[in-house]
Amino acid sequence: MEQEKSTFEQTAEQGKATVHGAVTDTMAAANRTTNRAGEALESAADRLRERLPQDGAAGAAADAASRGVKQTSRILQQQGMSGIVEDLEILMRRYPLQTLLVGLGCGYLLARARPE
Repeated sequence: MEQEKSTFEQTAEQGKATVHGAVTDTMAAANRTTNRAGEALESAADRLRERLPQDGAAGAAADAASRGVKQTSRILQQQGMSGIVEDLEILMRRYPLQTLLVGLGCGYLLARARPE
């Protein structure tokens, strides 16, 4: 009986280590992906600023759009996936009804988009 308990504990520890390793690898890959996405957004903001007009209302709008994209880029690069998930959790707890409605809307759209 004692030997079975010991074997079970060893198996549980091995499973725990395997799951922990998989979670760590997945988070690292997600963070690399968000970092690359942030870099791509920053590059897009630079191109946007270069190609759009610099003067007048169009220039002001282009500048505002470029600043917004750069800010999003910085957030992605600094916080990574874990920061984004934490921010989403906070928003979901702060606005549960809106979260539910967005989820229902997304589910409806996905159901409509699926071929029959």
